[in-house]
Amino acid sequence: MTATSGVVLPQLTRVTLVGLGAIGREVLKALLEKSSVRVVAVVDPAFTGQDAGVVAGVGKLGIAVVSRFLEGLMIPSDVALVLTTSGTAELLPLIEQAASRGVHVVSSCEDLAYAELATRDLANRIDAVAQKGGITVLGTGVNPGFVMDRLPLALVGACVSVRRVWVERVVDAAKRRGPLRAKVGAGLSVEEFQAGVASRRFGHRGLPESCALLGAGLGLTFDSIQSTIEAVVSTAAAPRAGIAAGAVAGLRQSAIGLVAGEPVVRLDLEMSVDAPDPHDRIRIDGDPPLDMLLAGGTHGDRGTVGTVLNAIAAVLDAPRGLRYVTDLPLFGLLQ
Repeated sequence: MTATSGVVLPQLTRVTLVGLGAIGREVLKALLEKSSVRVVAVVDPAFTGQDAGVVAGVGKLGIAVVSRFLEGLMIPSDVALVLTTSGTAELLPLIEQAASRGVHVVSSCEDLAYAELATRDLANRIDAVAQKGGITVLGTGVNPGFVMDRLPLALVGACVSVRRVWVERVVDAAKRRGPLRAKVGAGLSVEEFQAGVASRRFGHRGLPESCALLGAGLGLTFDSIQSTIEAVVSTAAAPRAGIAAGAVAGLRQSAIGLVAGEPVVRLDLEMSVDAPDPHDRIRIDGDPPLDMLLAGGTHGDRGTVGTVLNAIAAVLDAPRGLRYVTDLPLFGLLQ
């Protein structure tokens, strides 16, 4: 707390923003609307020396973009929002640098959302680095981080028992940014799509992580998580806007958590151009049974901005180390 002329003012949370891509620019705009935070540094080598506000389209802020994270951390900060990578290994050096300065990390990195699933050694290393530096590290977003893990677990809170959980998410890629259309292989032949799946160029990173998070929140130990990706094809009978018949309009992807050979958690995600009836639906076979539908679905980009922003205060109060959204209490809107 800071006292000025007898008036006690709350101390603003100082934020370093890493990445001024499409999501980073929207996060910056949203931060400027919040009264509890102050942006102190912005990092992105693509815009070095430029005013961050000009890059984001909001006018001059007097914050020159720097190229290196350590350079940004020269200005004292409380939390860094890292919006630049989907891989935990690429994020590790930034976490080490943040820990050396005592700066918490919130990231949209999908793999970080449940890092111990695919990279247990890296997860352990990140946890050790964070605890030594006295910081909290969190991966979050719409999925993983909300629709297919945290939200179902919030509903489970009203159940006496649960037998199965099924989450279905349908996204119209035509209403999203160009990179999403590319990510789902829209416009390619089926053969090109299958080759892209084999080389891991297509598909949504983070679906198995959401499945694992949901299972952990339910107290389950899966025998395995089965993952599948298949093409959604435009046909004469079911045409997709701007996609020739026989070409790929997008994908359907599933992650299924098995216990004793039985599917206990199933996550189904379709991202395709002109997808009919976009929605998020959570069905819980339990006592009592629950069936929740979000008509239109949760907007991926805006939802990501919201989940990153709203995690700031929770991370400051969370236990130190690598944490997952399921470790944190429900939290509300950043002011």
